[in-house]
Order: sequence, then C-alpha cells, then structure tokens
Amino acid sequence: MPRNRDERAVVRDGTVDDGILMEALAAGSEEAMGVVYDRLAPGIHAQAMRLVGVASADDVVQDTFERVWRNASRFDTRRGTLEAWAHRIARNVAIGLLRKPTTPALTDRIEPADAAGGPAETAERHDVQAAVQSAIADLSRERRAVVEHVLDGFTLVQTAARLGVPEGTAKSRARAAYAELRSALGSHGAV
Repeated sequence: MPRNRDERAVVRDGTVDDGILMEALAAGSEEAMGVVYDRLAPGIHAQAMRLVGVASADDVVQDTFERVWRNASRFDTRRGTLEAWAHRIARNVAIGLLRKPTTPALTDRIEPADAAGGPAETAERHDVQAAVQSAIADLSRERRAVVEHVLDGFTLVQTAARLGVPEGTAKSRARAAYAELRSALGSHGAV
C-alpha cells in the first residue's frame, strides 16, 4: 500500500495517473522523474532523431527532460496528455537547436604549428592539429559549441550562459564531447 502521494503516482491499479505523477515530479520526486523518463524517453529519442539526426538526438532528449523537470508544475491534464506535452517540448527543443547559428570555423582559433621545431616535429604537429580539427568537426552541433567556447577561453559557467543552457547541460555536453574526442584522437594516436 502506498505510504504517501508520491507512491500513488507510481502505482495506482497498475497504471500511472499523469496528474498525480506530475504533481510528484513538481514536488521534486526523483522516482516520479524515473517513471516519466522510462515511459517517454524512447518516443522522444525517436522524434529527436527524425528532427535533428543521430548526433544531436541525445542532447534534445536531455534538454527535453530537464524542461519537463523544471516545468512539471505547469502541466495541466485538462489540456492534454503527458505524452503530448513532453513531445511538444521535445519538438520545440529540436527546432530551437536547428535555428541556432553555427559557430565560426575552428581553424580561425587554432594557432599554426611552431616553425622553430624540426621538419619531423612540424609535420607531427600539423597531423595532430588536423586530427583535432577533424574530431571536433565530427561532434554534434551542441557538443562542438561547448568545446569551441572552452577553446575560446570561456569557463563552462560562461559557456552555459552564452549558449543559453543550464550549467549542468553544458557540463554534460563537455564531458560527452571530451570522451568522444579522447576516443577519436586515441585511434589516431594523437592522445
């Protein structure tokens, strides 16, 4: 038997009531967020892949659920289902992502190789520089934007503010981008 209102949101005759679930989420229930995520993430990820492609779909899903968490108190069962509300948020996130301008070319910010080294060192630096540029160019637009801001000398807090995303989102994107870069550059022998 449920001990409190949050538990009723999770189990109620084998079904989940959207209104109670979202009230629990608005109150900060991580369990409710888990139920919402488990129920909606596959469909939202599929929608994101159709709208923005594979590389950016995870970022759309993350931003969508961050907004669902932050705006849970605004959900109204009289205006529609939880699924429709969350998919509308995902659509808006994806469209916002597609509308964002692309960042300037990375080559404008990377310093040329030091000519003071010998020919072998200069060639190696050029190869590493090309591998880094290629690996960064292969990142999703959101992850690339975070990395490029960091390369421009901004902190992650400043980057989040400049990109208009929560600090945690910027940090998650940076962590994912660094892991992806480490993997890509490791296979080139650049790391």
